[in-house]
This record gives sequence, structure tokens and C-alpha cells, in this order.
Amino acid sequence: MARTRNDEPDEDEDEDWEEEDYDPQDPETYPSGLYDDDGPATVPCPYCKAEIIEDAEQCPKCGEYISKEDTSPAMSWWVWILAVLLLLTFTFMAIGRE
Repeated sequence: MARTRNDEPDEDEDEDWEEEDYDPQDPETYPSGLYDDDGPATVPCPYCKAEIIEDAEQCPKCGEYISKEDTSPAMSWWVWILAVLLLLTFTFMAIGRE
């Protein structure tokens, strides 16, 4: 939940509110005007700084994955080098047998 704290509540609103009436687990006990909760929680994208939903796996604006766990699996450069070396080894072994 996106919440923004208002610096100063309106003076005409709920001046008789007391702190012992406040329960952090119950939004009904929040003093009026303390939080504006009008939509899903958002955070800035670490790449393009666009506001995205907090639980998003991928930024809808730039397309980057937010965490490494969410990225699609890709072969590392060392796997490609190993594959090329094995291919060359088998090629030279096959040429040497002829």
C-alpha cells in the first residue's frame, strides 16, 4: 500500500485524537489525514527510475528484470567457451584419425 505522510493534518480534523487510540495493525484507528492510501505501493526502477509496482518482476517501461532471481536463465560466457573448446578438441581428434 502506498502511503504518503502528510506533514501537517488539517486543523479542523479530529483534534481530539489520542495516541493510545492508535493501533498500527488496524487502519481504522489511524488519525484522519495521516496517510493517503490511494493505490498500490510503488518503488522506483533501479535502471530507469520509473515508478513501478513494488512486487513487479520486470519494469514495464525499460523491460529490465528487477532482481537476479527473476531474470531468464542464460548461458554464461564460460559455458560457451567450454563448448567451443570441446568442439575443437573433437574436430582435431576426428581429423587425426583419418
